[in-house]
Amino acid sequence: MTKSQLINENQVGGLFLMLGSIVLLTTIYFEYSVGWIGVTRTYKETNAFILGNWDSLKQIWTWQMLSHFTYTIGYVLLLKNANIVMRIIWTILMVCSLLMLVAFGFTLGTYYPALETYNSEPLLFETIRGGIGYLYQFGRYGLLLFLVAFLIESLHTNGKIVKVFGLAFLGFMVVLFIIGYTFGISMKIIGASFFLLPLTIGFFYFKNGAK
Repeated sequence: MTKSQLINENQVGGLFLMLGSIVLLTTIYFEYSVGWIGVTRTYKETNAFILGNWDSLKQIWTWQMLSHFTYTIGYVLLLKNANIVMRIIWTILMVCSLLMLVAFGFTLGTYYPALETYNSEPLLFETIRGGIGYLYQFGRYGLLLFLVAFLIESLHTNGKIVKVFGLAFLGFMVVLFIIGYTFGISMKIIGASFFLLPLTIGFFYFKNGAK
């Protein structure tokens, strides 16, 4: 493989990470706007909210599904020429995003009809929600590997991220979480800043190519 091919694959992979992050962050903003996150509800109230706001949530979750599909393409491009450690990380992240894709697909296809019949057949929705929940949680926790990837790319000699910037950015993230916790801001809102990590990683891959 020529250097130009390597640069192109790394840059395109980084671009897909950026696009996926931008789409995901935008959808989280809309989740907050419609009241899906940042509001405490009982289980019954949550079900009623989904049913009553399905049209908006369906669009938001469709775009979130698209964001994970975009991430998956980025991982495939980046892992092809990565060293063994980063290849493992990109592969695990790819599996996690695939699980998220399946979870969103089932959510979009089954949640609304199952909630419509909830009063007469509650077990149907509970079963669907439980299965989707396992897929979603496993995939979401796997995304914590973004932090590992960010550290490696910041601290490694040949890392894509400028070391000083990487450490300063992580410090900023820590401060942001502390402020959010101190002032009682919902962690679902503060947690959205976590996706600045893949956005930044993608930017430096796009910027530095095969360096």
